Amino acid sequence: MTVKELIEILSQYDPETEVMGMVTDPTDWTYKVDIQSVEYDNPLDDGDGDDGDIDDDTFNEDGEYVGPKVVLINLGIV
Repeated sequence: MTVKELIEILSQYDPETEVMGMVTDPTDWTYKVDIQSVEYDNPLDDGDGDDGDIDDDTFNEDGEYVGPKVVLINLGIV
């Protein structure tokens, strides 16, 4: 989903409406939680960039992520 798509969806609602996150775990328990933060950051966990499923150009020679950033919505669920 892009920011544009999210804005289009949210624009259908009263701007004063509270926004929450929802996730269902593998046991089918559903959590509805407050959004903890919204960040513009790296979409991958910090690491050495040694994952075979990730394009080589996503990381530089030092293993630092250099691909596109994304908007991350932190639900605070661990």
